[in-house]
Amino acid sequence: MVNLATCLPFTVNRCEFVCEKHGKVEGYYIETESERKYVCEKCEAEEQEREQEEEIARQADLLRQERISRYKERNIEPEYWDKELKDFIPKTPEQKKALEAVKQMIAEKSGKVILLGSNGVGKTFLGSMAVKAMGGKILSMYEITTMIRQSYSVKAVKTELEIVQELASIPMLVIDEMGRSKGSDAELNWLSYILDKRHTRNLPFMLLTNTHLSRDCPKKGCDFCFERFVNNDVLSRLRQNSQIITIKAPDYREKRG
Repeated sequence: MVNLATCLPFTVNRCEFVCEKHGKVEGYYIETESERKYVCEKCEAEEQEREQEEEIARQADLLRQERISRYKERNIEPEYWDKELKDFIPKTPEQKKALEAVKQMIAEKSGKVILLGSNGVGKTFLGSMAVKAMGGKILSMYEITTMIRQSYSVKAVKTELEIVQELASIPMLVIDEMGRSKGSDAELNWLSYILDKRHTRNLPFMLLTNTHLSRDCPKKGCDFCFERFVNNDVLSRLRQNSQIITIKAPDYREKRG
């Protein structure tokens, strides 16, 4: 049998010595022809533990960066990156109904949910959580309109048809800020195309808006009635298997401020 100790250019010997950090300890020293190096096993264990903790932290950071990358691709705002559906605490019956509608949509991976209400009642929160759970994207009407207008440029990467087909096919689509501005006939046409295709393919979507239903209008019809911002084709689809909920609740942003 070969004696490995005689083959190495150094020897390892156990000993007692004084560690600068831990005082008198048992350890070992490595001796070469030119030097003797003492090794404290407590220091060694602490260093290994530190390296393990750093590796765990590095892996956790990589996972977080991957999640953030996915959230950016889905157009989820940083405000909601660390949020979960359980963080939405309903304060009113309408908020509870909206929460249950989104939970059902996520569980079934189908359905249509239209949430109406003023700023800060949780519409975008719930829409973002739906996209987090199912994939797809959350986009404002302004963002979609801008994307389509940019497709007319000679430098455009995608055509209008490619954009609307993508939005008609992704796992989940949330359209936020509907009714912020009056859409043109062309915008109503592509919106009708997207929602019609998603309806036919049984793909879920949500519409979020600060407008109100005409039946709830104090003026019995005004420029802020939801029905004024969609055409008859869209309205026809929304009447089929949709949950339309008007959320009444205080603005949670006021408490944060």
